Amino acid sequence: MKRLSDLDTLFLTLDNQRYPLHGGGLLVFDPSTSPEPWTLAHVRDHLIRLLPVMPPLRRRLVEVPFGLAAPVWVEDPEFNIDDHLHTLGIPAPGGDRELAAVADEIGSLPIDWRRPLWDLWFLEGLADGRKAIILRMHHAAVDGMGGVEMIFQMFSAEPGGEAIGAKEDDWKPEPVPSQGEMFVRALPTVVMRPVRTVRALAGLGGVILQRSIKSATRSEDKPDTGSGARLFSGPRLPFNEIVHHGIPHKAMAWANIPMSDVKKVRELHGCTVNDVALAISAAGIRRWLIDHDALPAGPITCGNPVNTRTVSDTGQFENHFAIIALQLPVDAEDPLERLSIINAATTEAKESVKSSHTNVVENIFQVFAPGFTELVVNGLLAGLGDKTPAAFNTLVTNVQGPPLPLYLAGAKLERMHIQMMQVPGMSMIVAVFTYSGQMFVTVTGHRENTPDIWTIPEEMYREMAVLMSTKPAKTR
Repeated sequence: MKRLSDLDTLFLTLDNQRYPLHGGGLLVFDPSTSPEPWTLAHVRDHLIRLLPVMPPLRRRLVEVPFGLAAPVWVEDPEFNIDDHLHTLGIPAPGGDRELAAVADEIGSLPIDWRRPLWDLWFLEGLADGRKAIILRMHHAAVDGMGGVEMIFQMFSAEPGGEAIGAKEDDWKPEPVPSQGEMFVRALPTVVMRPVRTVRALAGLGGVILQRSIKSATRSEDKPDTGSGARLFSGPRLPFNEIVHHGIPHKAMAWANIPMSDVKKVRELHGCTVNDVALAISAAGIRRWLIDHDALPAGPITCGNPVNTRTVSDTGQFENHFAIIALQLPVDAEDPLERLSIINAATTEAKESVKSSHTNVVENIFQVFAPGFTELVVNGLLAGLGDKTPAAFNTLVTNVQGPPLPLYLAGAKLERMHIQMMQVPGMSMIVAVFTYSGQMFVTVTGHRENTPDIWTIPEEMYREMAVLMSTKPAKTR
C-alpha cells in the first residue's frame, strides 16, 4: 500500500467526468525492424515481462471517505492485463490528420476507475506500414519525467535486445482495504492537518517575502524584466472558456522539428532549448489568436513545469515538479523580441525556484483537504467560474527524452506526441518531447473552444525559419 503525495492527490481531486486528468503518449513505430510479426499479442507478451519494473500498471486506487485524506495505491488482486488492451484501425490514407482524429476520440474516452488507471490502444493502418500505440495513464500515477523513466524501462537500445529494466517477477497482490479501514487510517492525517497547513502557509509566505525583498532591492542596472506572471492575472481568451455542455472533445496537432535546427537557434541567440520551445509556442498561439480576432493588447500568462527530481528520486514515476509562472509575449510582433523576453523570464524564474526551497503548488493544496478542493472544482463546472480568470492562459511543458533511438519489442520508435490532460479554464496545452534528434511539439486543445488547431504548429515551422535566419540585433 502506498499513499499518494499531495501533488498526486491534486490530480485526482481535479478529475471529473468532463475534464478527466489522464494524459496519453502517442507513439509511432516502424515495425519492419522487429524480428517477429509486430502485433498486439506480441506487444502484450512484452508488457507482461516488464510489469515488475512498471508498478503503476498494477496499482489500483482506493479513496478515503469524504476526501478527508489522500487516497492510496493498492496492488490490485484482480489485475488482468487484457482489461487494459484495445485495438483500432486508422482510416485511409493513414496520415497525420487521420491519426490525430483517432487519438482525439480515444483521448476523450474515460478511464475505468475500478481498475489501475491506464490503458493501451494498438493502432494499425498508418501510411508506409507504420503502427502506433496510445498509452493513456492518469496524471496522479505518472508525470512527464516519470513517463520518460517508464519508457527507459520498456524499451531496448537494439531491435533484438532485452528491455533495459526487465527482471524476475515476484509481485504479490494485497487485499483491498474497506472504506471503514481507510477512514481509521486517515485519522492521524486529519489530526496533523493543522500542522501541515501552518507549514504550507509558512512556505507560501517565505516565497512572497523573498520576491518582495528581491523586487525592492533590485539594482537600477538590472531592472525588472516584467516577464514574470501572477496566478489568475491573464486576459480571458477563447481557449479559457469552460465547456459546460457535454464532454469536451480533445483536439491534437503537432510539429516535428529537427534538434539540429533547435541547436542552431540556441547557439545563435544564446538561449536554451526550453526558451526555443516557448518562443515557437508563443508564435503559434499568437497566430491562432489573430485568426480568431482574440489577440490581447498585452502578454498572456503561461505555466512552465520544471522537473524537481533529485538523484534519490531515480526510478520514481510519481509527480515531482514545480511550475514557473511566465508572461508569454504574444503581443510582440518581432520574433527576436519575443525570444529575448522569454529568455529573461525563464532565467529569472529558475533562479527563484531554486532559492525558494519549497513547492508553491504543493503548499497551496496542503492548505485544504482534498474534499474541499473538489467542491471548488465542481463549482467552476457548474457555471460559477465563467467570469474568473484562469490560473494560467496556457501551459507549455518540456520533457527531455533519450537522444538515441529505442525499440519496443523489436519495433523502432520513430516519434512520440504527448496528449496533455486539461483542466477547467485552461484547454490549450503545449507539450514538447525531445527524442533521437527531434523535437516533437504537440498542441492539445478542445474542439469546442480551440478550432483550427493545426494552424498553431504550422506557424511554429515559420517561426523556426525566422529564428534560424535572423541574427541578433547586436551582431547585425
